[in-house]
Amino acid sequence: MWLDQHRPHYVLHTKKLLTQHTKSAIFNFQSLLTVILLLICTCAYIRSLAPSLLDRNKTGLLGIFWKCARIGERKSPYVAVCCIVMAFSILFIQ
Repeated sequence: MWLDQHRPHYVLHTKKLLTQHTKSAIFNFQSLLTVILLLICTCAYIRSLAPSLLDRNKTGLLGIFWKCARIGERKSPYVAVCCIVMAFSILFIQ
């Protein structure tokens, strides 16, 4: 308590900001959806440029990227609508 009274105001304000806004994307649902959408779009784009890069790893841990690319290719209208809705939400609602 005594230390907080003698610290400069900007130190207290920065400390408060750091403790309030350091959530990971796993615990914030909107951030998690944003990360998943970016992963799907990025994998689909990489597969369109270099298909052999993702096609050689269809199973295992790296198979997640191949699956995301397939989702991005097959469900591209739905993914596009989700990206637009997410962008609108981030820009105008938050």
